Amino acid sequence: MRKVTWNYIIDILFGLLLLAQGITGALLWFLAPGGYRYRGGLGGEQGGSFLLARQDWKDVHQWLALALAIMFIVHIAIHWQWLVSMTRSYFRRG
Repeated sequence: MRKVTWNYIIDILFGLLLLAQGITGALLWFLAPGGYRYRGGLGGEQGGSFLLARQDWKDVHQWLALALAIMFIVHIAIHWQWLVSMTRSYFRRG
């Protein structure tokens, strides 16, 4: 597979993971606020929120964070040579 194709796939996955991370963060912030007395949302008396319980959303949010960290490392590894050459060119100019 061509390097351009790999870059495109990595960037699309990175963007989708970032979007999912933002959505789960917003759900946790707005629809499933913390506190031991919270019993709202669609989950009713089980202490749930939108579709899942708060702890389940936190778990999804944490797994997405791990996936984002892995994608970041892969992204840096793919672009490592470019990063090195750009850094060298900036230091040569000064």
